[in-house]
Amino acid sequence: MEFRHYKDIIALKLENRAPLAFHARNLEVAEISEQLWSAMKETSSLLPELEELKGWEAQENPDAKPATRSTGIRSLTINVTQICNLKCTYCAAGGDGTYGAAQTKISVEKTLPQLKFFLERIPQGETFHVSFLGGEPLLYPEGIQAIGSYVLSETSLRNISARFSIVTNGTLINEKTLGVLKNIKADVTVSLDGPAEINDQVRPMKNGKGSTEQVVQGLRELIAAKNELGSITLHGVFSRSNLEVLAAYRFFRSFEVDKFEFTYSVEEKDQNSNLEFVSQMNLIAEEAYQRGGEKELRRIALFDQYFRALDTQQRTENYCGAGKSFLVIDARNNIFTCPWDVGIKEEQVGSGTHLDNAKMNAYEKPLIEQNNCQNCWARFLCGGGCMFIHKKATGNKHVKDDQFCNRTRSLIATTLFYYTQCRTAC
Repeated sequence: MEFRHYKDIIALKLENRAPLAFHARNLEVAEISEQLWSAMKETSSLLPELEELKGWEAQENPDAKPATRSTGIRSLTINVTQICNLKCTYCAAGGDGTYGAAQTKISVEKTLPQLKFFLERIPQGETFHVSFLGGEPLLYPEGIQAIGSYVLSETSLRNISARFSIVTNGTLINEKTLGVLKNIKADVTVSLDGPAEINDQVRPMKNGKGSTEQVVQGLRELIAAKNELGSITLHGVFSRSNLEVLAAYRFFRSFEVDKFEFTYSVEEKDQNSNLEFVSQMNLIAEEAYQRGGEKELRRIALFDQYFRALDTQQRTENYCGAGKSFLVIDARNNIFTCPWDVGIKEEQVGSGTHLDNAKMNAYEKPLIEQNNCQNCWARFLCGGGCMFIHKKATGNKHVKDDQFCNRTRSLIATTLFYYTQCRTAC
């Protein structure tokens, strides 16, 4: 893929497809002529083809929405356990789901006052989102039920909507745990990295046996109860030890779930693997579009996210709401801004119902600004990138990881081509 710039406009050309241009501020996409594409080689020239481009670049789209700024915490991730029955080869939670310090169960008695503290600060009519994480959260379904029941009770009294989600390895779905998920109508994400010959290697049980058979059985039970749950998503993680992303997509399609997520490992730093992941994602996009057009392409969460931003012309200034609208409560009731920071003492921003305001203030500025992304053409679709990934690569949350940036820009560029194709077809 070839790129050409003119101020806040990026032009792209892929093989034999017509070139297109993207207005970074306005979130507008348009096909351009071959003449204009050629003229953009010399943007300093006075070629008449560039005049229209200059006019478009100078425009401010009144429909492009500024990024919304949350005024308080609206989302909590709660580690109800910090133990796991799997031992994934790439686990970033201490290698065994413990974050370096196993904790069998969170104290519900300590957690409820924390929930009350945050709920009291949410205006009526808004939504409060609780996500359950671990370790493996379904090792403590009683804790999920108690927390969920409390949140439902409190929000109903104050005209606040409650929404729940869970990330699980899928091996512990049974009548009891499924009942808990139904009670809170949870959005369920099941971690699965491909068919058995792949998944059993990278996501084995602690005893060394494969986990795929149990995951598939649990997934079938979830799908059978789909009408009583929220959404169901399959989520795979990929690195140099497993780059069979297309194979995972084909396997995922055998299950009637809502979304597919394909994530590049936060721990991976290999450049060749980074490039291969992008290549595999492009193959998935092509196959998905051929199979079912926009609808099938948007079953892939990444592409759906970018399509929605382009359709609504909603700018994003923060890759995530860490420290702004989102916090994490670990299984010891300590508070962090990111699930990956759990257990790192210097990253702790509170405990119980106490928040360290000085530490929280450090997260106030938009990530685009903090990460110096103001001149990147993809900034309002990317939102500044993941602070944890940046820190793992560079040692600083606000010094960008070039691999992340290149990967993200490449996948956004792929989205722009399919978005143009879909909207032109409409």
